[in-house]
Amino acid sequence: MLPKRQAPPADVRDASIDSLINSNDADSSVIHTLPLMSSATHSLYNQAQKFYQDNHFSQAIASLERAYEIQPNSPQISQLIAEISLHQGNYKRAQYWAGIATKNGPSKGIICEKSWRILAIAAGKTGYYAQQTKALEQTESCQIKPPDRF
Repeated sequence: MLPKRQAPPADVRDASIDSLINSNDADSSVIHTLPLMSSATHSLYNQAQKFYQDNHFSQAIASLERAYEIQPNSPQISQLIAEISLHQGNYKRAQYWAGIATKNGPSKGIICEKSWRILAIAAGKTGYYAQQTKALEQTESCQIKPPDRF
């Protein structure tokens, strides 16, 4: 007889979700805006990114929640919570945090695109297809194309 599992299974990033979130599209925006974070928030955010890369999702979320308490208007924080939530299969939480990221984030550029893509994925997974369609349309409005070169 096998012993009972003592801990829950390890968190694992889903490559198919990553490919949907992180567009490698040539039509992507040429603008990359990065809203400022306080040093304490930035430190917690970096810690959360490291946890996320090491597949320690719960610790990453805890660090991000502390960072959000310090600086609730930082779109990178809510965006990363939403992204991790997608990987955990918690689509309602992903939808909630992606909505916050779209409200607090820049209206143009890569962060804007990514927030709306996360919202579209989460909305589709929860059956909110009208919101998914709107989010996909907004993704396109975030893009600034490079000028034609002659």
